[in-house]
Parts: sequence; C-alpha cells; structure tokens
Amino acid sequence: MDVQQTLAAIGEPTRFRIVNMLAEGPRTVGEIATALGALQPQTTKHIQALETAGVVKVTRLGRRRLASLDRATFREIAEWADGASVESEDDRALGAYAQKVAEVTAHAGNDAALTTVELTRRLRASRSTVWRAWTDPELAARWWAPRHFEAVRCEIRPEVGTRVELVLREADGTIYTSSGTVREVQPERRLTFDLSPVDAQGDTLLTVDVEVRLEGEDGTSLHLTIRAKDVTAATAPMAAGLEPGWSQQLDRLEALLAPR
Repeated sequence: MDVQQTLAAIGEPTRFRIVNMLAEGPRTVGEIATALGALQPQTTKHIQALETAGVVKVTRLGRRRLASLDRATFREIAEWADGASVESEDDRALGAYAQKVAEVTAHAGNDAALTTVELTRRLRASRSTVWRAWTDPELAARWWAPRHFEAVRCEIRPEVGTRVELVLREADGTIYTSSGTVREVQPERRLTFDLSPVDAQGDTLLTVDVEVRLEGEDGTSLHLTIRAKDVTAATAPMAAGLEPGWSQQLDRLEALLAPR
C-alpha cells in the first residue's frame, strides 16, 4: 500500500464524506449519490478513485453495486500512524531544547544558572588518553560535533594563549564557526578556554567559557563546565543549545574511547 496515495485519495472532501459514510457500513452507489446530493456518474468516479487507492471495495450483486471500506487498508494506515506517533530521541531533544530557549529568552542576562552547564562522565580510558582526545586536533575533530553536524575544522593546542577554533557543518551545508583562546593548562588535569560563536564577519555573538577537569586513576572522571555570558534574547537559542550539544559530543567521545 502506498500510504501517501491512500491519504491523498481520502483527503479530497467528497471522498472523505464517502469514507465517513461507509465507516458505518456498506452502501449502494445510488444511496451514496443521494446522500451527497450528487449525480451518480460523479459519485461513481469518486468511488473508483477510492477503489484504485485500495480504500474502497465494490461488490456487484446482480444489478446492485455495493461499496464498502477495505478495512485491511485502514489497519495498515493505523500501523503506519502508530509508528509515526512514536516519539524519537530527536523529537524529545527538540522539545527540551525549545523549552530551554523559552526559559533563557525570558531571563536573558538575568539568570546565570540558566546559561551554566555542568556535565560529568565516567570514561573507561586513562587520563592521558582522555587528555589527548581533547588536545589533539585530529582526535578532537572525530567527536567534537553534535548529532547531524560534522567538524570540518578543529584547532586546539594545550598551550596558554593559543587559538581555539571549531567549524561545524550541518547536514544542509550551513556552516557555524566558534573561536577563542586557551586560558589555562594543567596537563591531564585541567584545561580552560573560551569557544564563542562568531558571525560571518568574525564578531563574537556571545561569550562561552569551557572548563575541563579530569580526575581518577582507574579510568577517568570527566567534569565539564560551560558558561555562556552576555546572552541576549537574540542569542538565547545558542545558549540553550549548549547543554544538548555538549551532551551529544560527550556521547561521541565516550564511544570513541570505549574499549574495543
């Protein structure tokens, strides 16, 4: 069954009335025409269209033609609708993101707690391995992007004052650039830098500070703090996207470092 074709057939107003009528039980073509206040040839054309789409069956009993719904088709539509109604992970993420955007927009510039993100992960890798994943640009580019994005450029070195840059490309080709500077380096322990979204002219849209702390000997406890500052109503969507974005990136980091 072609769901699109079936729904298109049902969606035509007169045919929809016929389907509603037949939902109560079979009717002759003449009865349907009378109920519609239409000529029988016009009614026959609509019934033929529904029959072609698999929505209606026409049974000939002598000189009578009885139209009835093909209930199997509607069961298939119901199965399709059940599948379409199941909320995906991306649906849930989008809903949470929209709510966060509304909260940040309403309190733009007045509530730092709304624009501070704290994330913790327990990684099954040594601190040196995790540190390298953060500070080796080639490794960082493999995980430093949320779902549906690709890191096309990643620049970072564990040296105070060096440039940090991340260029992401969305599935539709849109490019997003963030840049900043490394502020503090304690090898395999602590790394802080700013990584702020910039516009096409390179001007900072809002300031985003990132703090990475690594602890533990048997495996690594990763503590990540992201703080957005100078948030306005216009940049609230960017600030609201920090938590889901970095959470997805840490998912990719965890997968990258998982023991094979």
